[in-house]
Amino acid sequence: MKRLTLNQDSKIKVKDIYGKMHDFKDVPNEFYGCIRKLYDYENTCYNPDFIDTIPHILMDMAELLENPTAENINACKSKINCILSAKEEKR
Repeated sequence: MKRLTLNQDSKIKVKDIYGKMHDFKDVPNEFYGCIRKLYDYENTCYNPDFIDTIPHILMDMAELLENPTAENINACKSKINCILSAKEEKR
């Protein structure tokens, strides 16, 4: 997949439909969230919606580990496997 975003000197650049790179500040503010999600996706290979769910998965795991029973640890292991398998599917 061709990248549409690029990080140069800690600044995000965005490629337009003609292949020209633009500074992030030149992109309208309305697209900021979309471009950040695209940048995260291109860097991690995770679906942008899945990236949004990762903090919730981690909070669930933290709650489960407050009471570290074998069942809760297995549930955490399943959640970790879910995160890792989602990335493997994209490669």
